[in-house]
Amino acid sequence: MAAAVVLLASAAPAAAQILDRSMSAPHPFGLLLGDVFTLRTRVDVAAPFKLDASALPKPGPVTYWLDLRSITIRESTTPGGATRYEIAAEYQTFYAPLEAIEQTVPSLKLVVTDGKGGRAEADGASWSFITSPLRPIAATAGAASAYGLRPDALPIRKSLRDAEIAAGAAGGATLLALALLAWSRAWPPFHRRPSRPFASAARAVARQAKAGDEGWRNAALSLHRAFDAAAGRRLLGEDLSAFLAGRPSFLRLEPRIRQFFEASRQAFFGAAPAVSRMPADELLALSRSLAAAERTS
Repeated sequence: MAAAVVLLASAAPAAAQILDRSMSAPHPFGLLLGDVFTLRTRVDVAAPFKLDASALPKPGPVTYWLDLRSITIRESTTPGGATRYEIAAEYQTFYAPLEAIEQTVPSLKLVVTDGKGGRAEADGASWSFITSPLRPIAATAGAASAYGLRPDALPIRKSLRDAEIAAGAAGGATLLALALLAWSRAWPPFHRRPSRPFASAARAVARQAKAGDEGWRNAALSLHRAFDAAAGRRLLGEDLSAFLAGRPSFLRLEPRIRQFFEASRQAFFGAAPAVSRMPADELLALSRSLAAAERTS
């Protein structure tokens, strides 16, 4: 009873400053010679006391069978304003038992001080675990080879056929989509198709239209040849109504097409400059609009 009273009396000051103690540990069984494990102790200390780190054990041998490999401390503040210390102690066991046996890791000594001579101590929780011997399985007569070295397992050969088929299908679909896009846009090698004369004319107009009056005339001739190819004959301004009647996709461009034919007539047969009636930018825009309408016709 006297010993119990002394223990409680010495623990009372610590209880006032060390608000909470807890420890987490791995499974307490299945440890073998040389295994490494970590014990984590959490301590909440009331202000103004702080944990005295110098009182914690230093890395090195703890007992003849146990080494402390490292010890780290992380400090934070609890919602109640206390200081929380999280102590991670990493151990390695070198105990070689002859049979399964329980061993106990000594508890940490926790010391807190207030920097003014005030001091309180408490012990952290100890931890026990079951360690097992490293023993070979006793082989029965005639079965020794079953416990010897065995050949490496052969790797499993997984067929990539499905992935190869999927990759080939995706590649083929991509190439087909690119071919269809090139055909729709009259890109090479489809740019020489007679059924897409305005696409070819749009490229020629882009090169020629802004090269002065002569360039404008050349661009206009390229666009006229596109109209002739689309109509299947020479197309004059007087023939536009019949030409557009059979091509609904061009009807929305009729005012600009008639403007172009009038500007072309002025450029080749009149005295006024055609650029004043249709600038090069408008001529280029018209050629591109005709190419776009051609794709939907």
